[in-house]
Amino acid sequence: MIPWQHHGKTDIDNGTLLCWYHHATIDTSGWEIRMVRGRPEVRGPVLFDPTRTWRPAATHRANTASSASG
Repeated sequence: MIPWQHHGKTDIDNGTLLCWYHHATIDTSGWEIRMVRGRPEVRGPVLFDPTRTWRPAATHRANTASSASG
């Protein structure tokens, strides 16, 4: 994911869903997000993960059953 301020595209393929807090802090917190085969992976800042290893996001809406009833 390339942030808009770093010339990233405003495009569905260059985005992911974040809660309001993480949307507001992702650019200053040291976390990074990338997409691998349509799934988000995250890499934490050095203080959180000294190895800076890319890991699958803990939850992803594509893997979560909808709570809506119909």
